[in-house]
Amino acid sequence: MSSERTPSSLERGLARLGRVTHRHPWAIVLVLLASMVPAGWLASGLSIRSSFLDLLPEDRPAVRQLHDVLDRAQVTSNVLVAIDNEDPEAARRFAQAMAARLASEPLVRAVDARFDVEFFEERQLLFVEESELRSMVDRAQEAIDDEVMRESGFDLGLDEDEGEREDVASPTELLEEAARRAPSLQSWAVTRDGRWLCMWVVFSGASGDLDFAREAHGVVARAEQDVRRDGGFDRGLEVRLVGGIAQRLDDHERIVGDLALAGPIGFLAVVLLIVGTLRSPRALALLALPLFVGLVWTFAFARVSVGSLNIISGFLFSILSGLGIEYGIHLHHRFVEMRREGLTLEQATERLLGTTGRALVAIGITNASVFLVSALADFSGFNEFGRIAAAGMILTLIATLLGFPALNVISERWRPTPIPPEDQREVRAIVVPRAVRRGILAAVPAFAIGSLIVIATGGVRFEGNWRVLQGDSETTRFDEYVREQLEGTFTNAVIWVRDRREAAVVVEAVRELGAARPADRWDVAEIRGLDDVVPPAEAQRTRAALAAELRVQLERVRPERLDERGRERLAEALRLTHVEPFGVDDVPESFVRAFRTIGDDGTLLVVRTARTYRETDEIVGWAEQVRAISDELARRGLTVSILSENWIAGEIFTTIFADGPFLLIGTLLVVFVVLLFDLRGFRAAAVVLGSVLIGLAGLGGAMALSGVDLNFMNAGILPICVGISLDNALHIYHRYRAEGRDAIPVVLRRTSSANLLSSMTNLVGFGALALARHEGLRSVAFLAVLGVALTYVSTSVFFPLALQAFGRIDRPSGEPLVD
Repeated sequence: MSSERTPSSLERGLARLGRVTHRHPWAIVLVLLASMVPAGWLASGLSIRSSFLDLLPEDRPAVRQLHDVLDRAQVTSNVLVAIDNEDPEAARRFAQAMAARLASEPLVRAVDARFDVEFFEERQLLFVEESELRSMVDRAQEAIDDEVMRESGFDLGLDEDEGEREDVASPTELLEEAARRAPSLQSWAVTRDGRWLCMWVVFSGASGDLDFAREAHGVVARAEQDVRRDGGFDRGLEVRLVGGIAQRLDDHERIVGDLALAGPIGFLAVVLLIVGTLRSPRALALLALPLFVGLVWTFAFARVSVGSLNIISGFLFSILSGLGIEYGIHLHHRFVEMRREGLTLEQATERLLGTTGRALVAIGITNASVFLVSALADFSGFNEFGRIAAAGMILTLIATLLGFPALNVISERWRPTPIPPEDQREVRAIVVPRAVRRGILAAVPAFAIGSLIVIATGGVRFEGNWRVLQGDSETTRFDEYVREQLEGTFTNAVIWVRDRREAAVVVEAVRELGAARPADRWDVAEIRGLDDVVPPAEAQRTRAALAAELRVQLERVRPERLDERGRERLAEALRLTHVEPFGVDDVPESFVRAFRTIGDDGTLLVVRTARTYRETDEIVGWAEQVRAISDELARRGLTVSILSENWIAGEIFTTIFADGPFLLIGTLLVVFVVLLFDLRGFRAAAVVLGSVLIGLAGLGGAMALSGVDLNFMNAGILPICVGISLDNALHIYHRYRAEGRDAIPVVLRRTSSANLLSSMTNLVGFGALALARHEGLRSVAFLAVLGVALTYVSTSVFFPLALQAFGRIDRPSGEPLVD
């Protein structure tokens, strides 16, 4: 016996919408189409920020200080030109021609091709410590006094054959020391294997500005073509453009190209899957058009609320294609059932929105709530993703509730779909054999428990290798090869200080901090500034005076007593002692540019490490070191700003690790609260949520078995899996509660099959990302496929069988037995 209950205000409103839709379908369709004009205009201006630096809030110290240094530095971006060095003479001529051609470009700040190392070779003595120079003078005087009395006449102990003065630096050692202190003693930058000659084209703009980066890269590319054409160079001479600007453009073009490919393909694949499954061409319009309207609304919202997409929210088109079309699938299935029950078009339309529409509203709000938890994250990647996805779930729901019934009414009036009435008893139920049922009921929880053990023992790995996530492109590989070939150390931070006096204090503070820390927790190999290129004026004056004293001693040597080799060495030694103090403006620009600021507003220090960072723990460790440096300098009252992209990377990982537990627990709490309101029963909410958690737990084991790692790009898939599986579980439970445990075989036939189609649309939408070249985007596809498949099994196969075996109807008072 059924009991009547009063429909809720939402149900009455949706039923009223159904009546209006039946009467005025064309008006609703025209309103939807009209809304596409402003929404499409807004959405067309939506861009993608493909830099990892955009994943943290602007007010974070690492981001704020990075921009502060970029605003002050003279050098913020470059294009490295690598020239085939098989014929060194041809390579050098090409580099000189490129430098001459680029010198007239207004966008180019400088070109570093051949380095003026002679400047430092002539001033080597000014880079030697005063104590060492004083020892040199004393040793020279002693040696000359001794050798004057000998037949050879000139022996300053340069060869040190007898090891008599091992405790005193020789002139040869002096030159080596000076050379080591000088920025470079190579006129040309050639890779260690001799394969490539390198030159740098320096710009003042930021490589993060894509318009500027494209313009700068184009300037260099055109210059290369002009020089090759006009200079008579062999057409086989290979020239490659890498460096910060080239790498930035390559990363952006790959990720944008991948998204531009995956989005439409995912949308088309979802539509074709629906058409092929439902075997109805009209389903193409009924389901795809409302979905497309909802997607356009969503990206218009993104343009207004966020301004652009980041590398995580960028794949929302594929995700929302799969999630958003689920609304239409369930409306279509339920409409067909209602017509088979003998309802007229008007009755079916009104009841469809009043009942199924009400369930879809609950599901849409639940899914939006899941995404809104991500919107509370500190990590901008999750924050923006959550906001846009939550809005997208609601907007696609509204578009579907308006568009599907209206288009359906128009379609049915134009050409009614022949649907013969079907008696409930004639529905072919799915009867699962007892042995299979027991096997499923035992295997699914066992796999979930095993997966939890795998997770607890570290079997699921977090991938933090930037290169792996960026993808394996030729530009990336060559850029890394050149950097490793040219440098024994790697620049990992740049520090802005107010003046050179404070710079010396900062250098000393960093060295003291490193000395106090364990060697395995300190990566700073050196910290260099202007004082390493231009010694302090007082020190230079003292060293120049000592060099003059050394010259006095060397002038006592009589050249006629020396052989030709000895005279050459004496002349070279005398030449080196003729030094005068110099200033920053006297040094070739290529050697001081990295330390100078715009308008000489302070100075820069370059912090270098002996290795580059790839793994998560290495990057997080470096970020901790930079924070320690920042805190120590602040404690000493120094005002500095630190630029370090790896610091930002470490902050990203640290933020993800901090946000992870909050997002997981918050998502589950929000879902549970929404389920309590929807199902109006604690046990019912726990049962539905439990079916979701079983599938989610199994994801850990599946990841370990398949080799799929978690990373900061695909971590956002987890709440999506919760939303998808929650839809399935709710549909199963609503039908079970309405029709009872004995109806489970029919539920498996109808609702589980509808859930399968819904899950397949998500698999297809996500699967399109597997076509991407970007490894991070591909990882999203792989994890989504695992998550959707496992949660489908737990909610649409295991869950109804568990309800059939153990469940009892938990129906709130007053709810009818039949929907």
